[in-house]
Amino acid sequence: MSLTSSRQSHHVSSVVVREVGVKESGEVIILKEGNVKVTNLRAMIGPKTYSMSNIDSVRMHVKEPKLFVPVFFMLMAAICSALVALTNLDELSHSLEIGLFIGVGGLIFFLLSTKTKYSVRVRSSGGELNILEANDKDTVERIVSAMNEAISLRE
Repeated sequence: MSLTSSRQSHHVSSVVVREVGVKESGEVIILKEGNVKVTNLRAMIGPKTYSMSNIDSVRMHVKEPKLFVPVFFMLMAAICSALVALTNLDELSHSLEIGLFIGVGGLIFFLLSTKTKYSVRVRSSGGELNILEANDKDTVERIVSAMNEAISLRE
């Protein structure tokens, strides 16, 4: 079974049940958290199942938000602010003030809504693949740790 790419983001519940138990088939449950279940034989993330025997390594990948657009808008807001300060025309300065307030409000909203994304990245003979993406660093770290534990149990 080879790994396939999935662009879907899976919602992971914050409820964590860590249980280690052996089933009749020799499968050890390492982590069960929401719709994520990691055993020594497989990792089930949402509707997808990945065989641990095909996975060589697991790591956390961090995707920082690109800040070019907010910095550009901040620069434009500074230029509009300078134009408002330099002009004496009441109508034009009033329009620029309204545009400035809307621009600053939009910029603040954009900066607050932009978050760092964390993903579980697996490497196999077929290459690297992100199998889960989330905003919560702790959740991704727990899943990566459980999958690395599963790899070490395999050896």
